[in-house]
Amino acid sequence: MTPVPPGLNDFARRVLLQEAGGARDAAGLSDALSRCCEALQAKLAPLVSSAGFDALLARAFRLAIRQFPFLERALAPGEPICSAASLKRAVDGRTAQDASTALTAIMANFIWLLVIFIGEHLALRKVRETWPDVLAPGSASSSEAPR
Repeated sequence: MTPVPPGLNDFARRVLLQEAGGARDAAGLSDALSRCCEALQAKLAPLVSSAGFDALLARAFRLAIRQFPFLERALAPGEPICSAASLKRAVDGRTAQDASTALTAIMANFIWLLVIFIGEHLALRKVRETWPDVLAPGSASSSEAPR
């Protein structure tokens, strides 16, 4: 798979930080990613189905686990992988920087897979609708868009 474009990774980081508000610790960032997942599911499930959303999210996790093996701890039978509890378990004991980088990788991989799956225009439009205050790749002022 083609690597996530840097502009998309930066966008995912900014979305995560916006959702985290003032929290910059591992637990606060875990909660933020959980909220991101909920927001994306609400926006995308009607388009790609709940099963499609879950499949993209599971694949995004698997891709991030390649880089950050400790994320494997988020995977527990019968528990949603993007729940606040599973994400906190995955980053427990990690520095805020490690947690931020790993959780950003999940978000960036998810958005990139979505771009590959449904196309750049539609994927980024749905993401922009979810976070209109965060400048997304491909926006008029953005210099990098996924290719």
